[in-house]
Amino acid sequence: MFMRFSALSLAVISTFSLHAAEQDIEHISVKGDFRQHNLQQVAGSVAVLSEQDMQRQSAQHLDDALLQFANVNFAAGASRGRFIQIRGIGERSEFIDVINPSVGILIDGIDYAGLGISSVAHPEQLEVFRGPEATRFGTNALAGMVNLTSKNPTFSPEGKISASLANYDSWQLSGYHSAPISEQLAYSLTLDQQKSDGFIDNAYLNRDNTNNIDEFTGRFKLHYLATEQLQLGLTAHVIDQQNGYDAFSLDRNRTTLSDEPGQDKLRSKALAANLAYQGFNLADFSAQLSYLNADSDYGFDEDWSYRGIAPGWEYSYQDRYLREREQWTLDYRLVSKPAGLLFGNTDWVLGLYASKRDLTLERLRRAEDERRFFASALQRRNLSLYGETQTALTEQLSLVVGGRLEQYKDDYLDVASINLQSDKTMWGAKVSLNYQLNPQAMLYGLVSRGYKVGGINGEALSKAGDDDFAVLATKASFDPESVINTEFGVKGSSADGSLTTRVAAFYMWRKDMQVKGWINPDLGPEFAGFIDNAASGRNYGLEMETRLQLNSQFQLFVNAGYLQSKLGRYETDSGLDMTGRDQAHAPRVNYSVGADWQLTEQVSLQAGVQGKSSFYYSDGHNAKAGSSELVNVRLNYQLQQWELALWVRNALDKDVGVRGFYFGNDPRDEYAPHVYEQFAEPRRVGISASYSF
Repeated sequence: MFMRFSALSLAVISTFSLHAAEQDIEHISVKGDFRQHNLQQVAGSVAVLSEQDMQRQSAQHLDDALLQFANVNFAAGASRGRFIQIRGIGERSEFIDVINPSVGILIDGIDYAGLGISSVAHPEQLEVFRGPEATRFGTNALAGMVNLTSKNPTFSPEGKISASLANYDSWQLSGYHSAPISEQLAYSLTLDQQKSDGFIDNAYLNRDNTNNIDEFTGRFKLHYLATEQLQLGLTAHVIDQQNGYDAFSLDRNRTTLSDEPGQDKLRSKALAANLAYQGFNLADFSAQLSYLNADSDYGFDEDWSYRGIAPGWEYSYQDRYLREREQWTLDYRLVSKPAGLLFGNTDWVLGLYASKRDLTLERLRRAEDERRFFASALQRRNLSLYGETQTALTEQLSLVVGGRLEQYKDDYLDVASINLQSDKTMWGAKVSLNYQLNPQAMLYGLVSRGYKVGGINGEALSKAGDDDFAVLATKASFDPESVINTEFGVKGSSADGSLTTRVAAFYMWRKDMQVKGWINPDLGPEFAGFIDNAASGRNYGLEMETRLQLNSQFQLFVNAGYLQSKLGRYETDSGLDMTGRDQAHAPRVNYSVGADWQLTEQVSLQAGVQGKSSFYYSDGHNAKAGSSELVNVRLNYQLQQWELALWVRNALDKDVGVRGFYFGNDPRDEYAPHVYEQFAEPRRVGISASYSF
């Protein structure tokens, strides 16, 4: 593979070396890095989507946008895709056990890991960092990070209002506005409301809205130029999600039989205060203090059916998880200026990060006529010191060295009076060598180490007293995981800017790999989940992103990923030997091909195909999702400040699995095991209108 990559690299380099004209390369700044470098000059596999890129997909939610990224996948098991995998690494669910996501999520610098992104309407840009990013982001970036930046305040008024109507009684109304309040003060406001009946028919209740979408998102920013050297900022977020959850069918289609459909609700509020000071001679100083409070209510009809469906065989369970989360984060950072260079040629960054997170859970489960209750509380404290240097070895060659030392303390208590504490220190690092071949092309090679914390298996502890689940007494906790990543990449643009490409090859070694395990006696309705550690894992592959401007009317985009993943020595508690098998939610191939065609001065056509190969749903069984190809088309008509669009997503109406299980849940066939799947959206047809001012 690497020999083929070397040949490809030489071809790319030669293309960009033919002309050394003084032309600007593609100007996309990476906002999530320590410094806002141009995307083409960042050592690492980073992908960026602008608002225009998301429009090409007619994206309304993060699920839609993620389809455009190479080696990125997601799992649902809820009303939306909430769990992200990068290069085959990432969680797929969260029930009783508190997970530390392998892929973190930041929105305007606020930590939303585990909560997801509710809306991508009118973004500044969406970034995906692929590979361990511990130096920059800490324990939440074992596999990478998703960073969303909302519209920033401007000192010239601007705004946009958009409305969409689509099948399944769907509509969306969104808009943003930015304007100055005074010569020193400006604001931006983004609002979005989405509603839909969803894509499920409940035959028992004769309803088509039991898996509905009802989401409101508000994001507000205030920017104050206090002095020439001091800028202050305030960010506020509000999310109100009142979605239904009724996605799994005993008949393994989009028709359910639940008599007690579930819900997927979230209310969250967040505030962040920012400070940036450039008055020091040696370095710029920045700080962010953020607060987030979130309450969620997630539940489902566990039997997926109704009383009377199969007398003598049936059962009737309802499961509900009420979570509260309160968190504070503080991030101080110094970034060197030219006067502060070390040894005259070394830029540096030094930072201190602290967080306090309190998580509580109440699980309410009704089993037949018996009500079961479980509650737990987890206090987590993180403190870390991080730094990075960049040394110019020659005019073209630079060395980047970074690291983070992080201590976390956990204090866990549950309703069974189980009280466990954990206190560990972990570390991550990154070393890269970057060679700027010419103004258009850069080579880099890097080695990085990422980590994620361990934790407590609360569900295992709560059920260990039952005879059928006695083995869970040995699953009280799980160990931290670490990963070593090696990567080689080429980034380049043609002299005239018509071609831009980025190619990366990577190899990752996972140690004490965290995997999701299940105890499911006789494949029946009673089960328990826990997090276990496999000995190791291997993930390696390629990523490529290319933009080609063929002429003034036609532009082509190609993103593709190739991934090989292997489980190390691991045998499930049911006796399945998974050693050497592909990891879960890790398709070997995924791609996104899109084109923009300006047909006339007013009319343009955007089309794209997103595809992925088949993949395993879990590390605990061998059920697989099928391969998929999604066709999306958008026809735009531009008239001065107005834009009208007719769009189709999943034009071929393909069933695409986004979560899957293998067990018995149908009393009509005496609980014979089947593969049960949750499907992404079917064919969507809509119209949109927007007005810019």
